Amino acid sequence: MALRKIMSLEGKVVVQTTMGNIEEGTRSVSFPAYIKVVSVNGTKNEVNAIVSFTGGDKNLFQQYQVPVSVEAGASNFIAQVYEHLKTLPEFSGAENC
Repeated sequence: MALRKIMSLEGKVVVQTTMGNIEEGTRSVSFPAYIKVVSVNGTKNEVNAIVSFTGGDKNLFQQYQVPVSVEAGASNFIAQVYEHLKTLPEFSGAENC
């Protein structure tokens, strides 16, 4: 399972030099992303999920804390992470793929 969505990101532009890092303002980027849970670890109540966003030459990672259930009939942890992600504003409109 994975998700697909046009992602819009904004962040600081930092150039690494031999004399240190130099900030060059902020930049916004939009790209079609393939979103995949790459690792999950935690407890029976909550997991930390590392999610990758891949599109074109971009490969970004973000960590999310996700509440999970171990009740009888509950989906596996990874499926629960995808369902949780789709409830977050930044994943609004994401499609299963």
